[in-house]
Amino acid sequence: MLGPDQFRDVSDFQVPQVVLRLEKVIPSDPTLLNDTVAEITAELDCAVCWDDVEIIGLVVREALANAIVHGNHCDPQKTVRIYVAVNENCDLLVSVKDSGSGFDPTRLPNPIAAENLLAPHGRGIFLIRQYMDEVDFKFDRGTEVRMCLRKK
Repeated sequence: MLGPDQFRDVSDFQVPQVVLRLEKVIPSDPTLLNDTVAEITAELDCAVCWDDVEIIGLVVREALANAIVHGNHCDPQKTVRIYVAVNENCDLLVSVKDSGSGFDPTRLPNPIAAENLLAPHGRGIFLIRQYMDEVDFKFDRGTEVRMCLRKK
């Protein structure tokens, strides 16, 4: 399973004392998205680190939806791994990993360009980058997005 030590090479995110850890593996079934996000946000709400976990829920939802739909093509035989950790400073780490072949994040269309404003999709990574302090992608036997949010 994923652990906090695996994330130290991504950034200076340190997990001196984990106060919340959640690890979950779900099949790539879009009908599981709402319940999974609700479970994660309920756990985060119990950590009492944020006044409103709705933005975190949005970010988790976008990352999970991308993993299920784009990474694993809604194949319920493929799984998505979710790892969530909160340290004693209320810094948050979220990792979502699928078994997809990956993509080049620098080649994503700009969702706020005029020609993309009315597109019904294509804003997930943009929103994740807007709301999280750090976002990193790793492509090794799947695609993993690692996101950090520091308590300000």
